[in-house]
Amino acid sequence: MKTFALSVVRCLTALLFVVPPAAVAAPDLGRIFALAPSNGSDGVLAATREGLYLVQPDGRLTLRAKRDGGFLALAIDPSDANMLYGSGQSGGLLRSNDGGNHWQRQSQAGPESFTLLTVSPIDGKRLYAVADGVYRSSDSGRTWTRSGDAPDKLMNISASPGGLYAGTEGGLRFSSDDGASWRPASMLRIPVTMVSAEPDGTLYSFQFGQGFLKAHEPELAWTPLANTFGGQAILVMARNGNQLFAATHIGKLFVSADDGRSWQAISRPRGPESAAEKRGEKLFAGNCQTCHGAAGIGEAPQFGKSLQGLAPALDDSAHAWHHSDQQLQNTILKGSPVPNSRMVAFEGRLSPSDAEDLVAYMKSLWNERALRCQGAKHMNPGCMTH
Repeated sequence: MKTFALSVVRCLTALLFVVPPAAVAAPDLGRIFALAPSNGSDGVLAATREGLYLVQPDGRLTLRAKRDGGFLALAIDPSDANMLYGSGQSGGLLRSNDGGNHWQRQSQAGPESFTLLTVSPIDGKRLYAVADGVYRSSDSGRTWTRSGDAPDKLMNISASPGGLYAGTEGGLRFSSDDGASWRPASMLRIPVTMVSAEPDGTLYSFQFGQGFLKAHEPELAWTPLANTFGGQAILVMARNGNQLFAATHIGKLFVSADDGRSWQAISRPRGPESAAEKRGEKLFAGNCQTCHGAAGIGEAPQFGKSLQGLAPALDDSAHAWHHSDQQLQNTILKGSPVPNSRMVAFEGRLSPSDAEDLVAYMKSLWNERALRCQGAKHMNPGCMTH
């Protein structure tokens, strides 16, 4: 178990912090630091380096509040849908009384920047935040007390009726004393990139190798709901009504209307339209989808199984668009150019025209930048990530 856990941590670190040039945050938003429900809308508010955006399920974006340095943390008061708290690179804790349109400084003392925020679901005046440690406030963020050190390799925190949860690269942690001390909340020592608690004691988490899960306090018997995000890891989540919204480490947004059992990408590319693309879609479903995932999202890691040789994403979130049409067709027909027992030659089953149709379908899953920068052009200055 220890060896497996260490290999998972190394793999997750590679995913989250050594992301290849193709695997980047969506260019329309950049990195998404937090999500919060938007009152009076069926969308969510996304905290970014530019500011606060309203994101609708159909992909429409509206800049709700622009701010120098943007927002690095965001949280909503569960008892007041218009009350939001946020923090940027400076300025201390900020507060909005109108759903994020206008902001003012709230903190009178304490750190000038918080990276994580959460509000108690049973006391809207009690806030928790992370800066150089874990901080707590009992007066709506006006004054702060440092409770203790944050858990090692912290990724996410969430206050529940029972206490404070922390997702870390070493597993799920729990504190019953406002963050002064932490204990394991699960026997599994695998990365928990997201944990989100609700006022009724329901918890959601994303656990590397297991996917999106749900549990209830105090038992915490986790039920797997979905593991269909390929190599992407959910970092932040928010609920608005019956819909769940999630953002992954490469800035992709997803929405679920069935409590997390199935997810749809927000702002996804156009998809197959031409005859060739539609033929390719059928060929993909019959020959490629088992490994490369629905709509080419990639193969999700599975707990207890090797992390080596996972089938990569073929949409615009990985390296597929770094290759020319001919290179992609050759890989389909001749097999992987590097030793790979899984990506075998398909020329005995598929014709050259089939390979062309498959590539046409793959390209219908790419965004404008991937199409414009395909192949050798991906190294051009205008195509490199920033």
